[in-house]
Amino acid sequence: MGEQRPSSEFDGLGQARAIASSRAMVAIAAVAVIGLLLWMLRAVFDVVALVFAGILLAVFLRGIGDWLSRHTPLSRGWALAVTVVALAAVLAAGVWLIAPSLAAQVDELAQRLPQAARRAAEHAGRYAWSRELAERLSDVRLLPHARQALQGATRLLSTMLGALAGAVVVLFVGLFLAAEPAAYHKGLLRLVPIARRARASSVLDDMGHLLHRWLLGRLISMAIVGVMTWIGLALLGIRLALTLAILAAMLTFVPYIGPVLSAVPAVLLGLLHGPAMAGYVIALYLGVQLVESYLLTPLIQRSAVSLPPALTLVTQVLLGTLTGGLGVVLATPILAVLVVLAKRVYVEGVLGDTTVNQGEDAPVPGLPEQR
Repeated sequence: MGEQRPSSEFDGLGQARAIASSRAMVAIAAVAVIGLLLWMLRAVFDVVALVFAGILLAVFLRGIGDWLSRHTPLSRGWALAVTVVALAAVLAAGVWLIAPSLAAQVDELAQRLPQAARRAAEHAGRYAWSRELAERLSDVRLLPHARQALQGATRLLSTMLGALAGAVVVLFVGLFLAAEPAAYHKGLLRLVPIARRARASSVLDDMGHLLHRWLLGRLISMAIVGVMTWIGLALLGIRLALTLAILAAMLTFVPYIGPVLSAVPAVLLGLLHGPAMAGYVIALYLGVQLVESYLLTPLIQRSAVSLPPALTLVTQVLLGTLTGGLGVVLATPILAVLVVLAKRVYVEGVLGDTTVNQGEDAPVPGLPEQR
């Protein structure tokens, strides 16, 4: 008869298999939960994004109204009303003064971009690595059938109506939240256990201050980038400088990805004047973004939460893949709020680490000090 293993060895093998099986089940359950959460995020993100955009608008309006109330005899309600009316008047005046020339420039831009794209394809065709790509692009049908054009027009109309409805929702959510923030603040706190409501109120206040500082900093950066781009393109003699500057200012709201997208039409138009002009335009946009990234942002948003660039890009790609362009636009403020929640609720509240806001040079509790 063969040698039999002791029962303790069998027990040990069985226990190891049971532990491995339980770990596998936990891993499978974790993957399933993450998949379910991603599916739910994709299903409800449009609604959540509109509400979040409304919150950003409310924070912006309330911040201006509170500043006006502190420096004038007006109450908060009247200061908010004056803020809304003044912003509406400025917007209407801007549309009245700029809209005609801007519409003409946008129309000219739409006509010149295909010509610029063909010029870029011609320059690229001089190199062996891009000839095959140029040949394939030349085979693409530019004139779709009538049925396809009708379907495209229908989708465009649906998209425009959806965007208009979304803008209306954001506007009313922002106005209602800005008019009575205390009511919604108290309503959220009633969902928290009584013993933790004080801390929850502090976390909500921190999130509001953070969004206010971040949004104010973004708006200032957008304005400065737009002015610098307009002056630079005008000095270079690039047509449609105003339209390109407004586009650059708007896309500055989306860090990292937005500036790259805003440079594409300007470089294409510069290529119409030759490769040297395209190089000057690229240098201009790089210079403006260097000033914005390394001078404006550190000065304006030094009191806001610091977001690692890699984490910001990953969040933009993730939300953009799951939800589309709206996710990319709102990825950075959403990430800022999540970072505050992670620090205040989990790191401080659960782990008990109170050094999380002391800077990168602060020692990490539980690790030996490094000299």
